[in-house]
Amino acid sequence: MFGLKVLILEKHYVVGGLNSFYAKGGRKFDVGLHALTNFPSESSGKSSPLLKLCRQLRIPLDSLNLLEQSSSRISFGEIDLCFNNDFEYFLTEVEKVFPKEKDRFQKLLSKMVEFPAYSVDAKEISTREILGQELGDGLLAEMLLCPTCYYGSARANDIDFPTFIMLFDAIFKQGLARPDRGIRALLDPLTDKLKELGVERRMNSPVKSIQADQIQVSEVILENGESFTSDHFISTCGGLETEKLLCLPDTPKSFDLGRFSIIESISVFDGHPRDFGWDETVIFFNKSDEFFYGQPEQLVDLNSGVICLPDNYGSKDSSEKKESKLRVTHPANFKLWSELSEGKYQKEKCLWEHVILQNGLKYLPLGEAKSELFKNRTQLTDTFTPRTIKRFTSHENGALYGSPTKKRDGSTKFSNLFIAGTDQGYVGIVGAMLGGIAVANNQILRNL
Repeated sequence: MFGLKVLILEKHYVVGGLNSFYAKGGRKFDVGLHALTNFPSESSGKSSPLLKLCRQLRIPLDSLNLLEQSSSRISFGEIDLCFNNDFEYFLTEVEKVFPKEKDRFQKLLSKMVEFPAYSVDAKEISTREILGQELGDGLLAEMLLCPTCYYGSARANDIDFPTFIMLFDAIFKQGLARPDRGIRALLDPLTDKLKELGVERRMNSPVKSIQADQIQVSEVILENGESFTSDHFISTCGGLETEKLLCLPDTPKSFDLGRFSIIESISVFDGHPRDFGWDETVIFFNKSDEFFYGQPEQLVDLNSGVICLPDNYGSKDSSEKKESKLRVTHPANFKLWSELSEGKYQKEKCLWEHVILQNGLKYLPLGEAKSELFKNRTQLTDTFTPRTIKRFTSHENGALYGSPTKKRDGSTKFSNLFIAGTDQGYVGIVGAMLGGIAVANNQILRNL
């Protein structure tokens, strides 16, 4: 947009990275998009991060055709906390379920407003410790950690406080929505804009190495032997992964290894979720009062997870659908999945696909009769594992959210190499894109 020549190197044949899509059985599947957070409401007004993003990229918000969530739930054993896109409703839910926590919760909200979470210099302190100090009921703390961790934490059993605040604002204060066409509603206008601006985009062009001296990067070399020089380089493949491409074995690593990965099963079934009495959009669940979030000791941890019914975005009047999807997500162990032989891998994937679906149905109002009906209506189920994440993102350890080490300003030890995306630390689709814009504006354009 500002007269610079730009080349984009994509490793794969489709765009999107962690938020891409694939086709199977004549159907399109989103691999990342459960929800587009930061829904712009009357209360958020022009300050909505999503509105800011659309203004920066000059993409009309209306073109996304956003559908709001119906309602969602955090479920811990017999205790439920419900929320929708009305923050006042969530506040009444917290007061109803945890009446003794009303004043302490309000004090926590004030602390969050005062904390400079969106600053590049924000201190990455433990949210568990802060919630333990501010709240009297440990269960409320655990329930607040569950959705915020699942939607953006790279830390085991915790989330840094700035990221917690950003996700709390994005999920609860502003709310969830989904483009009618899924992630393609964002990817298509972005790729159209790149074409319109004359950006050169090379697909199937994985980078083999990044050449640098002690001060700056000089060129990138592709796996096919081609090389490209530039004045500035932005890497979105991850912090550790970028350092690995630099091929500097004696240089200390700036990023720690991430260990949180997932398995997700997606089922396609005839009809609409409301045919089964399923009105909710997203359900975050945990079997016990204590939330475990990390690398399980076995292939899959069934004790907690996320259920998403993407066809429950939009009004109830839009319930006439021929097919719908049910997505169930659980933590998974990358190392154990990666060590399986191909035959064993396919066998285990098929086994867990069935187990994950049956476990997920326990958290939905179903009953024996409806369970059989759902089974008969299911047309297709597909599953991706930590191995899939490693294959299509190159994230070390199949880490969903990359390294627990983040670099908010995107800088590196090299004057002309910058990090954007997952390991920059701005979470979610909206946050990651705004982070990339900030790198381009503050690190490159401002210094020209």
